Order: sequence, then C-alpha cells, then structure tokens
Amino acid sequence: MSYIGHENIKDELNKVVKSGSISHAYLFVGKDGIGKKKVALDFAKDILCLANVDGHACGKCDACLKFESNPDLQVLIPEKGAIKVDSVREFTREMFLLPTVSNRKVFIIDEAETMNEQAQNALLKCLEEPPLYASIILITSNKEKLLRTIKSRVAEVAFDSLSKDEIKKILEENNVEVLPEALDYANGSAKKAMEYTNDDTIEISQELFKLVLKRDFLELNRKFEQVKADKKLKEQVEHILENIMHLCFYALKQDVTFDYKIIELLEKTIQKIRRRANVDLALDVFMLDICKV
Repeated sequence: MSYIGHENIKDELNKVVKSGSISHAYLFVGKDGIGKKKVALDFAKDILCLANVDGHACGKCDACLKFESNPDLQVLIPEKGAIKVDSVREFTREMFLLPTVSNRKVFIIDEAETMNEQAQNALLKCLEEPPLYASIILITSNKEKLLRTIKSRVAEVAFDSLSKDEIKKILEENNVEVLPEALDYANGSAKKAMEYTNDDTIEISQELFKLVLKRDFLELNRKFEQVKADKKLKEQVEHILENIMHLCFYALKQDVTFDYKIIELLEKTIQKIRRRANVDLALDVFMLDICKV
C-alpha cells in the first residue's frame, strides 16, 4: 500500500491479509477527503493478489496487472447523490458469482450513508450470509445514517484526520500550491485543501476579506456590487462568504484583531441565502450592518 497518512491502519490491514483472517465486512469511517477510498482500493488489491508478499500485493500477477478492470472487484458509488435499492440488488447478485481472476472478491460501497433504507436492507441480507470468498468494504463520513443492524455486522476501522504536514505532502505530490490558509481551512481533509487551493472564487474572496480587515466599507460595497452584477460570482456568493469567514477565523488564529461580530454577520448572511433569501437584499443588509460594527 502506498499513501500518505493512516500508517497504523496500513499496518493492521497488512497483518490481516498476511494472516488470511480477512473479515467478510468492514466499515471505513472518517471525515470526507482523508483517503478512505484510496486505502480501501489498496486493501482490495492486496486481498485479490495471487502472489501476496507479506500482506502486500506483488504488482506482477494477473490480478494485480488487471486490477482496475478485475471483475472480482466491484465499486458502487452514488448516482445523483444516492445509492438506490436496485443498484444494491445488482451488486449483491454479483457477490454470489464465483471469482474469475482472483481467489476472492471485494465489494466497495463508497459514501455508504447515501443508501436509502430499502438499499440498506437489501445489503443486510448479504451481510447476514455472505459467501466465504467475498469481502464488503463500506466507506462513510457519517455512520449515524447507517442502520444499527448493518453497523453490528461489520468490523469498524476508524480513520483520523490528516495532519497539516500530511496534507502539505499530498498537495506537493499533486503539484498543488501549498497555501497556509488552505491547510487551516482543510481541517484534516486533503480534499478540502485542494478544493480551497483550486477554487476560482479565492481571489475575489481574498480581496473582499482584505477590505473587511481594513474596514474600507465603501470599496467593499463597490466590490459586492460587482459580485451581484456577475452572474457566475452571484451564483457562488454563499461560497464566497464562507471563504471570507474562513479567512477571518484564520486571521484570528494569527492574532489579527478585529471585531468578532463581523464573523457573526457573515454567518447570518450565509444562513439567509441558504434559506433562499434574495441575494441582492441579503448583501445590502450585510453592508448596512457591517458599517455599524
């Protein structure tokens, strides 16, 4: 296995493969964007390898060379934000077909919390009486949405958040610029750090934040008028305000002093927009309120 972070989990999974004591079902739990799916795929590769070396995939056998198209590996992901019962039923039918390339089969369900109750009940039948050669890996960032009966039939593997150093290494390996505020914004998630760094609204968010910091409300109002006039930016105004709020929190951590009420006003405005308030009006009220701070 090769990935940054989760070394303790890597070691434990290697021991499992080496000993042959592979469970019929696992639940990989942890916040979004920390590498759970990458670990699951590497674990699957180790399991399916035909010439395993001390718990590691050899990289040379048929199963390793054909890993991405190996019919003994099935990955189920949400469609339009949900995993429905028909998809799970098809998935489980595949489970009861004998392996064709490897000696085992691995079934991964990503974002398992998006399964509706019907889909979870369909999966439960497989978890109760799985074929001996099959292993299921459920991946979730919110295990509370899974049925208690499902959680009781899987071996839970808890993933910690990534450290800032680990996120920095991941960004560097992906040739992504490492911004200090992105590491802070990430809150342990490499995915969030990348989203922040690649966000096309960051530049305007930073400009607006600097004006807030300088209390240059006249120029701030002018910039917001530009945002309202730009259809693309206006559609992302909630996200822009979230970025400004994050930059405010980051500034506070750096001992930059400014009134915390500004953050409260940003949060209030974001909530209004989430409740489908008129964007122009919400920003106008924000500008009136911030001038009083």
